Amino acid sequence: MATQRSLYERILQVLLFEGLAISIFSPVLSWIVDKPLGDATVLTVAISVIAMVWGFAFNSFFGILISYTSNNVQKWKRVIHALGFETGLVLIAIPLSAWWLQMTFVEALLMDLGLLLVFLPYTFCFYWAYDLLRQRLVKARLKPSPSRLSPLSPHKSLVAERRL
Repeated sequence: MATQRSLYERILQVLLFEGLAISIFSPVLSWIVDKPLGDATVLTVAISVIAMVWGFAFNSFFGILISYTSNNVQKWKRVIHALGFETGLVLIAIPLSAWWLQMTFVEALLMDLGLLLVFLPYTFCFYWAYDLLRQRLVKARLKPSPSRLSPLSPHKSLVAERRL
């Protein structure tokens, strides 16, 4: 029962993911690094935007790269994909975090690794919940109405409605 996701749905999914992440992780980051909420929110939004742009660029490049390889190592492709994406994002986010929050590179690295450990379960839970909700919505949309169930007697539902 899988249905193709439109570009609109993919954009909505990313915006929901990032919006919820910002609303959850900005206060947590502010509390952990003992910085004002505004500073933490600006940094979180900046990293979110960077992650979306980096994700688009990295996924485009990675898609081209793996299109030339065999399909036999699909799981390894996903592991390499995840590690490559996160490594690139960390290399971008650490200097930005250190500069914005006025901390050392080591502190920014430890903070980013800590957030990464928290972000992995968030990512898993978000996409799992999104897929379950989407599946229910698609099922409800594709569920036949009573008039579609019995094409030989479409007037039966009208008769039943009149009785009520």
